[in-house]
Amino acid sequence: MTELAAAPVRSEASPPPGSPPARRLTRRRWRDSRLLIGVLLVLVSVVVGARLFAMADSTRQWVVAKSALPAGHVVVAGDLTTVSARLDDATSDRYYPGGRLRDLTGATLARPVDAGELVSGADFAGRNMQSTRLVPVIVKAGRLPALEPGDHIDVYVFSAAAAATGSGDQAGDQPNQPNQPAPAAGAGAESLVLHDVEFVGLEKLASGDRSLTLRVPVDNAIQAVAASQSERVDVVKLERDSRGGVGSTGPTTVAGFGR
Repeated sequence: MTELAAAPVRSEASPPPGSPPARRLTRRRWRDSRLLIGVLLVLVSVVVGARLFAMADSTRQWVVAKSALPAGHVVVAGDLTTVSARLDDATSDRYYPGGRLRDLTGATLARPVDAGELVSGADFAGRNMQSTRLVPVIVKAGRLPALEPGDHIDVYVFSAAAAATGSGDQAGDQPNQPNQPAPAAGAGAESLVLHDVEFVGLEKLASGDRSLTLRVPVDNAIQAVAASQSERVDVVKLERDSRGGVGSTGPTTVAGFGR
């Protein structure tokens, strides 16, 4: 008779794992740090943008020199122009706004002004500045250096009829330099008639000569007119030293060598 094996006893099934506790969504509070940082960044951006816009909108036109102008120069049309710039309140009180550009025509500079430099009231001389005149002087072609308006020059006149008597005293009785021929008898004299005067403009004449417009003191206007009528006019451009000076005139009359 067949024996039946005992069936294994089945263990009780393990209970299923429990569900995790549910989390309820919470409403974000206004005190959240990330929210505050975001709001702060927006406010800073608005303030900075408004400030930059205000700064850009505060630019104005200011008067500047179009080119380098020397001391003693009388401003003419075309010497000055305007540029756009932003100046603080303390600085802007010193300089001329663009609306006063035409008011400065005819004013005399008390100091040199560089090209592009802002023009201030301290740059101009007072009412006690010496009066001047504009005088044309005729010069033969080839007898003058390259000049720009505002340059200062000396004007010499050669007269064949003049005897350079007394020129040795003014020249310090210096003998002729070696290898330099002595002036011919009756050759005439070279005389300095205008010293350190301003060159204003140049016009080419039909004859080929040049008409120089010079700004000269009132007392020297007659000398400028006389020079223009002389037999020969020579022009020397002055170069200023580190202090702005041009040195002494040297001899004012020396014996000439002919025309």
